[in-house]
Amino acid sequence: MAENLNQTITGGASERKQDKIIELRPTLFIGIGGTGMQVLMRVRRRILNTLWGGAGKRTRIEGLADFPIAQFIHFDLDNGAVIESGESQAKDLQFDQVKFTDDDKVVESFDMDKYSRDEDSLEKYPHIKEWLPLTPQRIRELRFDMSSGAGQIRAVSRLYFFDKYAKIRDKIRLKLKALKAGLSHERQLAELGLRMETNRFRIVIVGSVAGGTGSGSFLDMGLLARWLARSEVGAADVELMLFLPTGYTKANKDRVEANGYAALMELESAMMGNKGYVGRWDAYDRPELTREPYSEVYLIDSGNLAQQHTKDVSDVYHMVADSLFEDFASADFARAKRSIAVNQAQHKNSLYNAPVPQDRFGDMRLYFSKRFSSFGMAVLDTRQEAARDERAHRWAGAMLQAFFGVGGTDAGANRATDTQRDNFLAANMFLKGTPFSDFPEFSDKSIELKRSSGDFIDFRIVDELLEDRHGHLLAGVENRVNTRINDIRTGFDRSEWPAQVRDAMKHLERDAVRDQDSTADTTEDRISKRRREVLDDVKKVVRDQLYGYLDNKEFGGLEYVLSLVEQIKDRIEAPGSGLTAQIGNNAERYREIKEAVRSREYERLLNNLEQTRSTFGFLSNGEKQAGVVMDHLRTEMANALKFHLRAKAADESVVLLGELSRWLGNRVGVDAQGRAQWNGLVGELQTGREGVLAMLAELKTANTILQKDLDKEHATLIVIPVTEKDIALPSAATLRQWADEAFKDMGGSKALFPMLAEPAQRGLILAKVTRMAENMIATAGLVEGATSTPDPLFEALEQMDVSERLDRFRKLLACSMPWIDANMAGDFTVVSDQFKCVIGVANAAAFKAKFGAELESCVPTQVGITVSQLEIVETGIRGRAVCYCELAGVPMTVLRGLEGWRTSYRKEGDNDKAPTHTHIDPTQFTHPIAPNTDEMKRLAEDFGEFLQAIMLGILTRHTGRVVPPGQYQFAVEPGDLRRIGNERAIRQNGMPASYEKNIALRIEEKLAALDAVQTAALAALAKYYERGVYAPKLVAQADGSQLPYIGFGSAISAEVGTRLRDSARRKGMASDELDHTVQTLLGRLKEWANVIGDSDSDAYDWEVREPEADGQPRLKYAIKGEMLEAGRLEQLLRPVSAAAAPVAPVFAMAPPPLGGMPPPLVEYQYFLGINGQQQGPFTGQQIVQYVQAGQVVPATTKVWRAGLPAWADLAQFAELAPLFLSAPPPLMPPPL
Repeated sequence: MAENLNQTITGGASERKQDKIIELRPTLFIGIGGTGMQVLMRVRRRILNTLWGGAGKRTRIEGLADFPIAQFIHFDLDNGAVIESGESQAKDLQFDQVKFTDDDKVVESFDMDKYSRDEDSLEKYPHIKEWLPLTPQRIRELRFDMSSGAGQIRAVSRLYFFDKYAKIRDKIRLKLKALKAGLSHERQLAELGLRMETNRFRIVIVGSVAGGTGSGSFLDMGLLARWLARSEVGAADVELMLFLPTGYTKANKDRVEANGYAALMELESAMMGNKGYVGRWDAYDRPELTREPYSEVYLIDSGNLAQQHTKDVSDVYHMVADSLFEDFASADFARAKRSIAVNQAQHKNSLYNAPVPQDRFGDMRLYFSKRFSSFGMAVLDTRQEAARDERAHRWAGAMLQAFFGVGGTDAGANRATDTQRDNFLAANMFLKGTPFSDFPEFSDKSIELKRSSGDFIDFRIVDELLEDRHGHLLAGVENRVNTRINDIRTGFDRSEWPAQVRDAMKHLERDAVRDQDSTADTTEDRISKRRREVLDDVKKVVRDQLYGYLDNKEFGGLEYVLSLVEQIKDRIEAPGSGLTAQIGNNAERYREIKEAVRSREYERLLNNLEQTRSTFGFLSNGEKQAGVVMDHLRTEMANALKFHLRAKAADESVVLLGELSRWLGNRVGVDAQGRAQWNGLVGELQTGREGVLAMLAELKTANTILQKDLDKEHATLIVIPVTEKDIALPSAATLRQWADEAFKDMGGSKALFPMLAEPAQRGLILAKVTRMAENMIATAGLVEGATSTPDPLFEALEQMDVSERLDRFRKLLACSMPWIDANMAGDFTVVSDQFKCVIGVANAAAFKAKFGAELESCVPTQVGITVSQLEIVETGIRGRAVCYCELAGVPMTVLRGLEGWRTSYRKEGDNDKAPTHTHIDPTQFTHPIAPNTDEMKRLAEDFGEFLQAIMLGILTRHTGRVVPPGQYQFAVEPGDLRRIGNERAIRQNGMPASYEKNIALRIEEKLAALDAVQTAALAALAKYYERGVYAPKLVAQADGSQLPYIGFGSAISAEVGTRLRDSARRKGMASDELDHTVQTLLGRLKEWANVIGDSDSDAYDWEVREPEADGQPRLKYAIKGEMLEAGRLEQLLRPVSAAAAPVAPVFAMAPPPLGGMPPPLVEYQYFLGINGQQQGPFTGQQIVQYVQAGQVVPATTKVWRAGLPAWADLAQFAELAPLFLSAPPPLMPPPL
């Protein structure tokens, strides 16, 4: 029923304004997995079922190739996913038009064995090995069945994507090129009342996170599509419609939810700019990938913000398909929807800062992406389209009945009559009967003909066989007899005539009659050959004529033709009285006459000729008598041959009729209903009749479905019942005329009947006649003056009482609220401007004037939307109202189901189960759910311990190649190093329970053994972590200024530093001394701490400031082991004697910059000019240290930094002067 949800725009001026062309964005739809297929099949069906074009030129397209502004790709592993849920392929009248063609699909067999045959298989594919979380052995153990999908294993789907990458890439390129070729489609689109926008393209990817194929490939597909779009069309919005797990938990709930949560983790990280997910898909392409895979991400659930829920996810499929299709249906409505995305971008471009306990974490920012949106759409529909569809199916059935002449209630009303049969036989089969009276005259009155005693009926077919391209055979025989007699009379003595005549007769008979011992052609052979020619001609004529009767508007039709053929066969074959019997009898008559002539008349005349020789003496009288006899012989010899040939022609006619009858067909049995079954032409016609009846049955089935559909409601469809005036079924003659018009380009019944045997071709015929019916109904509506009738939606709403109308409006708005089941009353607060709601109707101004106030009173403000976000726009489509609502800029942490999905994710994370992630390093992905207060405290404590353990050298970073990378090690016992995970894993999930207590105990022991200076050194290291390793990200504000956004690592480092500073003070170090010690140690970091190589990759890119201008990575440091010996740090801090200072300073290697400290320590790098020599660059803190040590004399030193026009005196340089004044004097030891 859902295909009737907003599926068509019909009825000419009565349904929409047709005074302007609809401008459409060229769109490539990519369906990934089963969900993508389900939604896009519905979109395709809506495109096919729409009446396009202006008033009076309404038409449906024959196939999706006629709608070049939309292109489709279906990517899947499941070869069996070919039809919408709730549809039967056998009964779907549009299946062949709706289904994805080979040009639309990447659904192929997958040879996964090549990646798992042995342990070295993956070594051939390094670009796959670097991410695949399945080893060859694990693949073999899981025993995947690739024929039915990815088996809910997301990594399998991603592997399939990589395996088919070249085909996917080329398919997307071809589809984008097809969309780009807009100029070649201008006329085609203009006929549909459409025009293509050429400045912006759109790619929509549809899938779910719940299964395998879509969930495992949606990120790669988005990145690939954005890359290809830039090169092929320049600019394209790449959007994702992502279905959440709730609607798919009926099968394997834990796995579905775990997949969903893992996919959302990956999506969260991707939209935050994660760079580690993919770099290339094969060994050759080097794609330039965007920071994020999608420009828009729409999350879709089985419940919405207004607490409207559905148990059947197909309801949501229909809603999404309706929304996607609506962009093609109305230019104004599509433009209004498009403006939403532009206007709402402001809400998606910032990050969500999840609240944290301020008393502990201060200004820490816990960020989540807000690039996510959701939408909902509902339809208030009078269902006129469904009613018109039902009528169209009825009219189409009547048109088929009228065209083919089948299915009538009076089976005898269209049967051929005897006269029509005989006329057909005479006109097309040479079977016109005429009396035969051309008998020879017998001189012997004693001759009696038993069979031919009087006139009898002869048939034209006999004479037809006695004529060929050389002329009439009998005339030829007569000419040869005459010639031969003349030759005898002039060339031989009269005494030789009898012998010559006998000899001539023998030769003439030999030429005419087939002798089995002879190979020469005879006249009989010519008759047989002619019979074969006539048979072919008659077959063609009969076939053409019979099919012509099928198309005959007066008395034709299939029932008529079948009855005619049956009567023809009966007339031919009837025992005793049939044409075969009559012509066979005629053959015997001819032979009887021939025998009488040959044995009696001919022999008598020869005897007479012999006797003329006895009168030789009486010259004149004998010669004259012989001449008379020769003339009689001439006649009788010709008669004997002619009647022999007529008998032969009659015999051949009997053969011809037998062959013709068999070609027409014979009864071969009866069907289940007891009806006779035929082969031959009758069988062909019967097959055609069965095909027509099958089409009528299909129409009846479809009509039944439509009738039931009219009584149903859909989750996002609110039906407004109206009574529509019925249009009377036209006359049979009119219906026949319409059918003729529909089939005119197909060659009539002769071309149609062979097509009836093929279901696919039958569907094409049915589609043509149905579309003709729809067009005629639309035209009928125009003729009856529908333009002046009021909008049925207006009428229906006005006829309701106020309470009923308000109920409909409340449901419309509630069902159109964004379909995301989210908690908007928690920490994240939505503002009303994040909502936009558009209602599209015909005559929007009048609708707003009549019902605007009532609609505003029904807005569900409890979800956060207000009446200010409601807008009513024009669509021009009468009889329905469409409400679309979008919510932009929400973080995924608001999803109600996340906590439960995370629980399933943890369950499925068992090592014995297949991985839920699509990457071997799941630590690069962040949780999309904000931690609660208790969880936040636990994670903070664990991460603080982690940092202290690194600073103290309790944890060391693994230096070899390991996955996930960046693993830290803990010495459980001397020599027993064990990996505990990398920083991201610990940050996400806390310290591993099996090591946490031992590590904490080790930290406690080491901290307890530290003196005040050593503790201060750790505080300095924590300060360096806070401002250097985890330097806060600088975020530009609206006024151009920058503010530091303190991330988790920086905040926890600060917290650790505070604790260590407190500890140092408790161990006797004064605050001023502590500050000085920390600053001094920071300036000489490398002298007392070891750098931890590659540790800059531990932190998340989006949380840490980029490296400074010098490009130095933000590496961690750990205190050197020897610095934990008593007095070592004090010795380092002891100042260098001024007397030992050289004239020019000897500079140690510059310590690493301390990112994020107050200026000038971090903000600038300085160069010094000493004795005419340039030195540096140095930080401000380093310069202070050199001045304190006496290595630099400000009065004789020049200074310069970026931004200064020239060198300045260091002593007069105001920027550094406060640091020199506040620096404590060098410590002077007491005299010895």
